[in-house]
Amino acid sequence: MRAFWTALAILGALLLQTALGRLLPMQARVFDPFLLVVVYCGLTGGETHGMLAGAAAGWVQDVHFGGRILGLSGLTKLLLGFTVGIGSTRFHLGEPAARLLVLMVATLADALLYGELAQVFDVQAYALSPLGLLTRAAVNAAVGMVLFETMDRQLRRWAARA
Repeated sequence: MRAFWTALAILGALLLQTALGRLLPMQARVFDPFLLVVVYCGLTGGETHGMLAGAAAGWVQDVHFGGRILGLSGLTKLLLGFTVGIGSTRFHLGEPAARLLVLMVATLADALLYGELAQVFDVQAYALSPLGLLTRAAVNAAVGMVLFETMDRQLRRWAARA
């Protein structure tokens, strides 16, 4: 059942990113819904679920929005999902402040790791300024906090009914 919900979340991220790209092409680079899926899966499901969700979300992102080299986002998201999952099993990351910090650090790490991998493979990658990186981290963290709280509240309701 977890795989179904993860696949549905990745599909939702794909639809959202596609819509943003068509309606607001410049702002679409600021928000990364795939990263939110990966971080949530890592926080709630541990390293294995985070890693598998990261690989799947990254590959979908590469296929639909990537350049001539496929797999850079897949590898980046895989590493981030695994890292967040390891952190969530070792530390208590259920509090809002901890999740906010994880989202911001994961956003920065995603951009920096992708940029470094792109240089290794001699691929043109979009470069964000430090202000752009901070804006991206703030937007992902703000939207992620709302989505994470909404999901957690819904999961608690379903658990209370069962």
